[in-house]
Amino acid sequence: MSLRAAAASARAFARTAAVSAETPVMLTCAVSGGIVTGNPRQPVTRDEVISEAIGAAKAGASIVHVHARTTAGEMSQSADDYLAIKQAIREEAEDIVLNFSTGGGALDASAAERRLPLMGQPELATLSCGSMNFGPSDDLLLNPRSLIAELADEMAQRKIVPEYECFDLGMAVTAAKLATSARGASGMMHMVLGVMGGAPASVATILLFAQLVPDGVPWTATAIGRHFPMMAVALALGGHIRTGLEDVLYLAPGEYAASNAQLVARATMMCESVGRPVATPAQAREILGIDAARGT
Repeated sequence: MSLRAAAASARAFARTAAVSAETPVMLTCAVSGGIVTGNPRQPVTRDEVISEAIGAAKAGASIVHVHARTTAGEMSQSADDYLAIKQAIREEAEDIVLNFSTGGGALDASAAERRLPLMGQPELATLSCGSMNFGPSDDLLLNPRSLIAELADEMAQRKIVPEYECFDLGMAVTAAKLATSARGASGMMHMVLGVMGGAPASVATILLFAQLVPDGVPWTATAIGRHFPMMAVALALGGHIRTGLEDVLYLAPGEYAASNAQLVARATMMCESVGRPVATPAQAREILGIDAARGT
């Protein structure tokens, strides 16, 4: 099938899913992550995270998702590291929406450490909605209900919009309850697929997840492994998308993704092929209710 025919087919798929061709899609770029992936281009040091975030913003991302690193390349939950990264990005990409991780630079981060990134006052922050066996080893991702409630409360106090991370459908149920009872903006629900111990990366999973999302709450999906096919499904169903070197090792079989900007460009092409423009940062703030949450 030619590229033109493939694009026409994708547009037809979008129309049958009742998606308006003009609906903007928020494109998040997760630039580094909290786990070493094996891609030699994955940012390691704080300066590399900053450079890659700026590159993603200039390539057209709506949102940049950040896990902080120290100047030496260590995972960090330090508020100082997050603030330094925020300031440096803003100097080169003032308008990009910044999303900080409360998931922890390591799976054993304490509850106190998990709260520190919020001191950097991002516009958006992740909030994991449950616990799970994470990956092929004996690692545990621990998110007791008390911690979820504490983080949600602090985000509301700081007027930070939550991004509810869901690794399985049970977490999506929790996220939906949080979104409908939020004191501020409802936030965005995010389904992370393909992590061993969590939900599989499949069309069926995304369909079930989308049905659990309350009306009016934006949602996004990320797939580890089957990244680009699942991105197409999310776009066709009216969802938003995430890319970046946190999630994606390869651009093609045997070919490592070279940069976050390259992945943003690839995702942008896919958005255009289904007739959905990438949202500007200003449009993303409107969709997420960021300005309303902050009273601006």
